[in-house]
Order: sequence, then structure tokens, then C-alpha cells
Amino acid sequence: MDCKKICILHLNQIGDLVFSLPLLKALRDQFPQAVIHSIVKPYLAELLKDSPYVDKISFRESGFAAKLRLLKELRKNNYDLLISLSRSEECLGMASFSNAGIKAGFPTFPWKPFFNVKETIAGHNSWYNNSKLLKALGIAVSQNDYVGLMRIDATADTFFLPERFVVISPGASNRRLTKAWEEEKFADLIFLLYEKFSLIPVLVGSADNVVPNKIIEDYVTKKVGGDKIKLVNFSGKINLQTLCAVIKKSALFVGIDSGVMHLASSLDIPVVGLFGPTDPFYVGPQNEKSIVVKNETLECAPCYLKDCDHRNCMRLISVQSVMNACEKLLSDQ
Repeated sequence: MDCKKICILHLNQIGDLVFSLPLLKALRDQFPQAVIHSIVKPYLAELLKDSPYVDKISFRESGFAAKLRLLKELRKNNYDLLISLSRSEECLGMASFSNAGIKAGFPTFPWKPFFNVKETIAGHNSWYNNSKLLKALGIAVSQNDYVGLMRIDATADTFFLPERFVVISPGASNRRLTKAWEEEKFADLIFLLYEKFSLIPVLVGSADNVVPNKIIEDYVTKKVGGDKIKLVNFSGKINLQTLCAVIKKSALFVGIDSGVMHLASSLDIPVVGLFGPTDPFYVGPQNEKSIVVKNETLECAPCYLKDCDHRNCMRLISVQSVMNACEKLLSDQ
């Protein structure tokens, strides 16, 4: 297969973008002279702007007119290879009518006949599935994880950062609250990390996390003696490039399964990841300096984010079990 022009239709989430990095690297290594074009949601573009694996970035924006413009661009470019990592009707439809020589992805009915190379999703969207797609295309996997592949040219000098700190990422979006851990437990953990390791907590999160992170901040201040802990709360205040710069300077990352956790793992920061309904086999942190904490007693976990009226997979994770993982990683430094 000779490819001079390649296009990737990316998924919409931060973690999915991170999982695409080994795929982009494999494409660059296999076709070093090719022009690689990534199409992403606008807020994800800053994670690829410094990447050596992407030559051009276009936005996948909302609205009929924007979608029509993008389809026209795809058809005009006549790509040798177009890969749709997204399984949305929008992306599968665009790929199907793109004029690309080879169309590859995870198509569902009625789009399957339009694709030359098809794979199925096992578990979650993940590097595991992306690697299957590369193998189906006959493209060698040159790195089997995302560690070190996130390239960000940014500094955090404009923000106050403690000399030694832990990034805390409660991180559940409003659509995936089944992954959340109790705010009070995060506050208790913050206090333990400060008492034993003098780690200042830096809370991060999107606009969805402003309210729960403020609850954590209030717990720390009022309940566990946080008046002496100079907590930093960046929730909803910094962009993704600055977030990466903050994470790169941290001593430890603690958070639920989220895109931010994968950013930390890709930047090779010690990671403690809290897992319940999601499966760490597919979406666990990939760097060696990471520990997954989960309850091992429930037959219903992982359930892959099904609706649940008890959320025991997360509720039964104790503060001490998370602290034990933190202590192990910090003792190795």
C-alpha cells in the first residue's frame, strides 16, 4: 500500500485522542513522506498542534453548513487512506462518501459495504482496538503504548504552582457520573498525602467539574484541617496545553478513569487510577509508573458504564487502598 495522503477522523474525548497517538506514530513511521491530516473537535486541536505525527488539523464543528464544508473538503482531497476511529453516524457517513482510495474503521450498519477494511470494537474505544485496525491494514505497530508520544510546547509559569504537589482529578463528566468517587474521600486522601508527604493538592477538571471540585475544596478547608493546606483549584480555568504543563511538573497524579488520567500517563507521571465500571484491560494507564485501584469483589464490574442504582464498584474503594497505592509510587521516587 502506497499512501501519500492520509486522513484520520478522531473521536471526541481526550482519552480517545491520547489512544490515537500510537496509531499516528505507526502511520508516520510506515509512510514518512505522507501528509497526515487529523480531523478533531476544536477543543482537542491543541493536543496535536505540536505533534510530529500530524501535518494538518481540521475541525469537526457542529451545524449542517460546517459538516457539509468538511465533507466537500474530504472529497476534494482524494485521500489514499482514510481511517474513521469514530463510530458516529456523522463520521461513518463522511468516510463512506469521501472518495478515499481505502476506507478503514469500525463501521456499523448501513455503512459496512462502503469500507474496505473493517474491525469490531471490543470493550471500550482504546489503543487495543486501534492496534487491531492497524494490523488489519497491514501496518506495523511501532510502539504499543502512548507513553512519551504527547508533545506539548507549553509552560505553567503564569500560574502559582507549589514546589511539590499532587494533581487530583475527580474528572467525571455529567454523562459518566457512574465513574465518580465521593468528594469526601478525595478530601480525606488529600489530607493524608499532605500529612505524610507534604504534597500540596492541585485540583483540575473541566467546567463539568467546577461544582464537585469546589465541594472537595470545602471539605479540605472545613473538615480535615485544610486551613493549613494551600490548595490550588484550576477547575474550568486552564486550557489543555497548560493542563499538560501543570501535570508534567507534578510528583503524582490521582484520579478516576478519564482523559486527564491518560494525559498524565502519556507524560509518564506516576499515576494512581481509580476504576469501577470501566475495564483497565482496555483503558488502564499505560506507563509503568502507574497503579490501578479497583474493587475486586463485584461480579458486575466492569459493566462498561451501564446505568446503575448503587455504584458499589466505586463506593467500595477505600481511602486507605488509594493511599497505599500513592505510598508505593512515592516510595519508588
